[in-house]
Amino acid sequence: MRFIVVCLVTLFINGCATYRNDIDEGLTLAHEGNWKAAEESMDKALDSSQDQLLFYLEKGALAQYQGDYQRSNELLEEAEKISDTFFSSTYSNRAWALLTNPRQSDYRGNGLERVYISYLKSLNYLALSGQATNTSKKQQLMDSALVEARRIDLKLNEIAAQSTSYSELNAKEDQAFYMKALEWLGNFYQGGRSSEQYEYREDAWARYLEGIQYEKSKEYDDARISYESAAQLYEAGYAKQYDLTPDAATRAWLDAIRMMDKGGWSNAEINEAIDAHLTPSYKTLLEEYNEHDAEIVVLEHQGFVPAKKEMSLLLLADPAAYSLVLEPLHGGGNTKENDAFRWFTMVYSDATPLGLIANYKAGGAWRAFDGLFNKRVILGRPVWSQLSATGLEGMLMNQPLRITVPFYPRFSLDQSKTDVTAGTFTDNLSLRMTSLADISLQNQLKTAQRDIYESLIRELIRGWLAYQVQSNIEDQGASMLIGLVSQVAVFASSASDTRNWLTLPAQVRLTRMPIESGSYTPSYSVGNKTFNMAETSIEKDDLVIWNIRNPN
Repeated sequence: MRFIVVCLVTLFINGCATYRNDIDEGLTLAHEGNWKAAEESMDKALDSSQDQLLFYLEKGALAQYQGDYQRSNELLEEAEKISDTFFSSTYSNRAWALLTNPRQSDYRGNGLERVYISYLKSLNYLALSGQATNTSKKQQLMDSALVEARRIDLKLNEIAAQSTSYSELNAKEDQAFYMKALEWLGNFYQGGRSSEQYEYREDAWARYLEGIQYEKSKEYDDARISYESAAQLYEAGYAKQYDLTPDAATRAWLDAIRMMDKGGWSNAEINEAIDAHLTPSYKTLLEEYNEHDAEIVVLEHQGFVPAKKEMSLLLLADPAAYSLVLEPLHGGGNTKENDAFRWFTMVYSDATPLGLIANYKAGGAWRAFDGLFNKRVILGRPVWSQLSATGLEGMLMNQPLRITVPFYPRFSLDQSKTDVTAGTFTDNLSLRMTSLADISLQNQLKTAQRDIYESLIRELIRGWLAYQVQSNIEDQGASMLIGLVSQVAVFASSASDTRNWLTLPAQVRLTRMPIESGSYTPSYSVGNKTFNMAETSIEKDDLVIWNIRNPN
């Protein structure tokens, strides 16, 4: 009997290991800009086989931030190999995760992370090319950067092929009323919510970066195509989805038009594009480009994507309505609890026609408003009968289960003004071109319904196993003891998967400044911080790419 108790408690307590506790030290050091110490801390925190992909992702990014570009590429290449396999999952791996917590399964990553492996590698090759003194070596590294740009293109095409495009979403907005009604009815039994609008379907900024690399390599037509693709994506919905300024699209059109000029397009075609896409201020900026023969391009990678947190819910039985009810587990009125409750209301609550009807049927008119504060899983009489036969109904009536799901707390992106100075040239026109923080949040919104149902099933199985062990012990005292221990263990060890690539930046800001060719020692000021670049020589018809990692 002692053996059974020990095994049972061990099984459930294994679920208590929390990813955030393991990596908090490394994240704190990273937020301070102490990249080397942060990487050393990540070595210890991510040493399990389940976190192998994260190990290479975090270390690869931190190596780049230290300026160790070759080692960064080696680490990110390992991450590339692992992410391409998609971890063919073993039955034992998934089964153990189902009985303990999701962190016991291999971390698989997501589309955004796969794209940004190649994104960071391309920046590494650009930096290495800038350091090379041998002309052939410099060109070889530039070619490698372009290979990564093409990898980005292939990955984005793969993601786009599996997602609803912006044009398809826009078509749904413009469709006839009866078609919208059919679409709504199609989502009725999913609580009236559709996750299509939250998909990471394309990446306008990644396309734009391809354009910068092609321009750097003087492949002007490929650069034009990439800039145009980025501009069209910003306009089609990318800027709106991730709360970016419309100037992001205008900036991309400006650069596409510059490539038309460099590529030998006719004046009539160029003027037509100018009139169609550029505002007066950008027309003035285009004239500045015509007056100067070189350029500094500043990429500021600022902040960090937000870290997921865990939200706790209570799972209760409602036999009268043949349903299970999930309610937020309140732990006080602090910011985290308030954010968790807002997330629950936004994502899970039954504040939808289906939920209101179910709550109304369960208890009258006033109960209909309970849907603002709970989520009801309607099983129906036949399924409820099966639930009762297994003993789950009795278990839930005696002791509610704790369900945990990941969520993102509120965050705000840095809005500090920026300044670039190089000799007598200055520029303070900085644009946020992407928000990886918003992309991460919307990725979580897309998978939220899957997360809650997987957690519900996991806790029902774990609770049922504990209940069966207790029910099959004849000694009443021992049964009560094991029941108490197992209930506490199951309740305390519920966990959700909060893993993601946390050293990615929250946002990327772009500043492009046309200047005269020559030698400069540029500086970049943002907020109360100033970054200085070593003296660099910029040749005619060339551009210098300055990649800044700002942790604040």
